[in-house]
Amino acid sequence: MSQPYVYESRRPVRIIPTLPGKTIVVSGIQTKTIADSFTMQKIMEALHNADRDKNGSYNKDELKQALRDLGAYFPGWRAFRAFGKADANNDGQISGEEIDTLIEYLHSCGFGK
Repeated sequence: MSQPYVYESRRPVRIIPTLPGKTIVVSGIQTKTIADSFTMQKIMEALHNADRDKNGSYNKDELKQALRDLGAYFPGWRAFRAFGKADANNDGQISGEEIDTLIEYLHSCGFGK
């Protein structure tokens, strides 16, 4: 990775690194390992590189390109599924808090490893 991208959640987030278990506690609800944060960083980098118009929101073509870069076998179908999960207001764009949902969904599907 050339430069690190910071995951800026729209939700209130508190990150506390702990040394013994090497975990990061996010919002006191979820516990993610440091390895998970690296995979999320790969996902964010792919999304950032696929954002052609640099407006911070993603349409289906941009998401399809990001999924292709992440190694998806059927990026068109994966983009369709991701929009079904993340596009809450059905405007054809994933933006704002929907990006948090998108990143969590892609991570749960095993992308970024």
